[in-house]
Amino acid sequence: MLDDLKRALARVQADYTFYVDCQTNPAVALAGYDLTADERSALTDPKKLADVLNGGLGVSPFRITVTIKGRHDWVNVTKTKMEQADHDAKVAAEIDAIKQASTSDARSGATLRLMELLG
Repeated sequence: MLDDLKRALARVQADYTFYVDCQTNPAVALAGYDLTADERSALTDPKKLADVLNGGLGVSPFRITVTIKGRHDWVNVTKTKMEQADHDAKVAAEIDAIKQASTSDARSGATLRLMELLG
């Protein structure tokens, strides 16, 4: 039974739909698992599930590491097509300004504006 609990826990962490099904339709979601009443309860109750993932029920705690690299805009995730087109046009204009610059100052100014646009 503990092996089935471990399989179900691994699936809960990897398959969000399965996790939701455990909460909303546990009889169907857990039909293929041989679980005790306590194990089944742990998979259907978010608080108990958190306890299990932290080492409860004699199950070793699972560790999840999330690494985020790069620049992310968490507040404004999507731009409208018009905003994106306007941004793209500004980027293209600054690239053209860099290519056509006849002085170092003009080239530097266009480069800085481009860097600001790109973040």
